[in-house]
Amino acid sequence: MRCDRRTILAGGMASALATLAGRPSRAAEGSGATEGTADEGLGPLCVFAKHLQWLSNEALADLLVELDVAGIEATVRDDGQVKPEDARRGLPKLAEALDRRDRRIVIMTTGITSPDSPHAAEVLETAAKLGVRHYRMGYYQYDLNKPILPQLQNFTRQAERLAQQNRALGIVGVYQNHAGDRYVGAPLWDLRQMLESISPAEIAVAYDVRHATVEAGMSWPLNWAMIRPHVGAIFLKDFHWTEGKAENVPLGTGQVDPKLFAAVRDSGLAVPVSLHMEYIDHRDPDRIDECIAAYRADRIATRELLGI
Repeated sequence: MRCDRRTILAGGMASALATLAGRPSRAAEGSGATEGTADEGLGPLCVFAKHLQWLSNEALADLLVELDVAGIEATVRDDGQVKPEDARRGLPKLAEALDRRDRRIVIMTTGITSPDSPHAAEVLETAAKLGVRHYRMGYYQYDLNKPILPQLQNFTRQAERLAQQNRALGIVGVYQNHAGDRYVGAPLWDLRQMLESISPAEIAVAYDVRHATVEAGMSWPLNWAMIRPHVGAIFLKDFHWTEGKAENVPLGTGQVDPKLFAAVRDSGLAVPVSLHMEYIDHRDPDRIDECIAAYRADRIATRELLGI
């Protein structure tokens, strides 16, 4: 069922959030790459923190409690909550603030693409010590003026080296499929090929329903069936086409097929789910209240669409 966002924003928000508040929190759920069982379903649920970086750690933790989510997909990158060079100090500080409200870092967003990426060792070692079990990798990008397959082989070698480091630390890298004409993983077949020799317990796919639909259109069931064994996280957002451009919209109101949400819901995967809200500019601190309201509405949509 599609969510009526006008009803939610006009008056249904308070009662819906009251209903959520009465439900048990998912914050105590496990965080392994294949955590839980099929009977437990998707989760834990977190929110991508890019639009919430204007909040203090304490205010962010309070919001996570209100939203009834397990934690955040933290941003540990140059423009993020924690700068990579400051990971040894900043990550524990963030984790401690969340822990006081029984929340945690579920996924960590980074720019790491190989063991040689700047500050990769200190970021991943610190995260592993804090119990963070998933981090989003940076992107590999093709040079369209060069043959594609040799480039993919080179990226695969980088990923294999990173997988070895992940295994040693007990942490999982997740690579997001992102729409675009240069991103490795946009068509998904190349990402599937890159991960052929890598265990999903070391590097898995962060399956983004929005980007998968932008790229695949009607053939998303084929791509989903192909990539599903490698999925280690789910990213949620929605879009519609406007004058030939993919425009981000509130979850459940766009062109991501309801059958895709159902396929994810019924997949039996017990993996982290991250709610992304990309239809408001995250760079404007004056829009923080608008961003929070949007996350509240999208949080309700996750229960409608996925039952979490």
